Amino acid sequence: MTDYDNDDFEQEEDAESSIPIGTRRRPPHQAYEDEAYDDPQMPRRGYGCADVITALFLLGTIFVVSITVLLLSNPHTPFNPFPPPTAVELIVYITETPLPTLTPSMTFTPEPPTPTQPTPTPTTTPTETPTPTATITDTPVFGGAIPTDTSSPIIEATPQFTRSPFPFTASIAYQPNATAEGCDWQSIAGVTFDLQGKPLPGLALRITSADNQIDEVQYSGKEKRFGDSGFEVYIGNKAQVNNFTVQLLGRTGQPISELLTVTTHDTCNENVLFITFQQNHSY
Repeated sequence: MTDYDNDDFEQEEDAESSIPIGTRRRPPHQAYEDEAYDDPQMPRRGYGCADVITALFLLGTIFVVSITVLLLSNPHTPFNPFPPPTAVELIVYITETPLPTLTPSMTFTPEPPTPTQPTPTPTTTPTETPTPTATITDTPVFGGAIPTDTSSPIIEATPQFTRSPFPFTASIAYQPNATAEGCDWQSIAGVTFDLQGKPLPGLALRITSADNQIDEVQYSGKEKRFGDSGFEVYIGNKAQVNNFTVQLLGRTGQPISELLTVTTHDTCNENVLFITFQQNHSY
């Protein structure tokens, strides 16, 4: 065979191998199914690996959703890598505060300046007694001449006053209570005035009951209902007869009035014993 013939034979084989089989192509899956059915001995392609991966992703999704729900419902769970700060428990104790009562206080609590404890010294204020002096008058004489001698002076009576040993004197009156308590109230109240009759606040008054159940210090000017120098000490919730001692004290605690012994009344229109302290000389 010549070289020309060999070349022709190779060209014919290449032409046969390049001839397409049929004019229509099958889809790959259809071709696989046809081949599988045509050849039972050919093994069928499986999806086991994809199924395992899908199952792992599904389990992971369920785990992530479960952990998220757990953290949202309980942020303090041990699985939370970033737990919120622990809230401090606040315990509030509620105590019942009793309402104030009108029970007289038996505690002696003076306000500054603290007056010293005075020693009661009952004294007797002398009563002013003017000395009568005879006055010479002209008496007509019937049947004779009227005396014309007027050289003799007329003597007039001059009252003599004794200065009080204390710079304040007191006057006592009774009046009804003007507050809403009305007759269910009893107190000792009053005012203090200086030499010009002006209110004098800041003076201490010590009020003590005869049975020693009340021993209290009050300051003038605390009860504005009676004026700028008014004071009042509550002594009971009904009008009754009782004895008390009252004394006005100076700013250093020294007595500046006599020790008064007063008696309360048991009638509603006299359930406030009112004392007026008037200054009579400087001290």
